[in-house]
Amino acid sequence: MKVIIETILNIVGSRGLRRGEFFVSDREFKDDANFAVAIVAYEWIQEQIKESSSRETIIEKVTWNEENDITEDVKQIQPVIKDDLPF
Repeated sequence: MKVIIETILNIVGSRGLRRGEFFVSDREFKDDANFAVAIVAYEWIQEQIKESSSRETIIEKVTWNEENDITEDVKQIQPVIKDDLPF
């Protein structure tokens, strides 16, 4: 499934809007469209943060196909960190 994701990020007081076209797995999209798109949007936002040298970033708004607001879904996503410690 192809979707258009639009982000509005506030990077150290400077607001920026970016729009991109992404593919989302059809199976995941059918199960929970907002969550499937939120995962893709989260990954894209992480790339944008790296491009800005990891400066302080506030996610103001995230939408897909211009009508579905998934801002809160994206903010709820937390990265899974493997714990390979022996204790």
